[in-house]
Amino acid sequence: MPKITKEMQLKELNSRIPPILNVDIVLYKKQKSPGDFDKDTFLVGHVNPKEYKKWRFEPGTEPEWKFPGGRVSFEETPQEAARRILKNEVPGVKAVLKKTISVVAYHGRDGRANGVTIFFLFEFSSGEPKKNESFDSFSYLSINEIESLKNFYHTGGEVLSEIDATIVLMNTSRDELLVEVDKDGKEIGSIISREAHNTNRRYHNAAHLLIFNSKGEIVLQRRAMSKDSGAGKWDIHGGHQALGQTIEQTAKQELAEEVGIETELKFFKRWLNKTERQGEFCYVYYGISDGPYGFDRNEVMAIKSFDCEKLLQHKYDKEFEFLPHVYRYVEESRHIWQKLVK
Repeated sequence: MPKITKEMQLKELNSRIPPILNVDIVLYKKQKSPGDFDKDTFLVGHVNPKEYKKWRFEPGTEPEWKFPGGRVSFEETPQEAARRILKNEVPGVKAVLKKTISVVAYHGRDGRANGVTIFFLFEFSSGEPKKNESFDSFSYLSINEIESLKNFYHTGGEVLSEIDATIVLMNTSRDELLVEVDKDGKEIGSIISREAHNTNRRYHNAAHLLIFNSKGEIVLQRRAMSKDSGAGKWDIHGGHQALGQTIEQTAKQELAEEVGIETELKFFKRWLNKTERQGEFCYVYYGISDGPYGFDRNEVMAIKSFDCEKLLQHKYDKEFEFLPHVYRYVEESRHIWQKLVK
């Protein structure tokens, strides 16, 4: 293969100008009534007028409101750019990247370049946004309220109709950034979920939750049909450790989202689930709660308690389909639930 010279690269760039790649983030704050999209709100920023000097809009046409965003640097992935934008343009807020909403192509603000913007959905965790060089104020607004804004940046407006569908499927995503660990479980960086579940040479963490009621029954969830694995089957609760979270925070968040409760969680065990397609350290916790249980129907179809002894004797198998590891966890935790039964 001939050596590629600088002159050859410049010639290629002149004949085929690549688009400018941008990332915008849509920060979603979930309401107490899961699935009630009319009450869900999304963070929009009021553009600092000083920013207009950097743009090339006709006077009077500058957007007043927009989703936070910026260009992707050469050395970073779009997901890494999205996290950088969250930190720089929405300081004070912690959120978890969940899923790609859409990709929009458009001619740049000055008409000289073709731009491509990737929109990522983030789920709010905590904090309040602070004004900065890009935005002098922020507001959480519903989709209808955003649509009624005057001078909302047009590329953001193009994806508003796709946000609700993205929320429904956001926990089926392979776009989120997870904590990457080494073979000993030490945190070393980040990994995109899609990559984490396609190699067993890199490792990540997950929290698994065993919840029992005061009668010693195990509380399980029926996985939503939108899940990419185990859809419609009965399972324990849990999720992956997203970048920016500790494994303990992950456990508490998954408990709130999937069971709708808060209770003391105690560490049970850690084990490595290494298959042909992943290397996952599973941190197992257990807790006791009689509810009431609530859950996000985008993730969970139902919650039900099962007698542990009957489950191990397969007396439920004709009516309910359990994931294989449920039996293993119930057997391993026998000393916990038997004390409650007694």
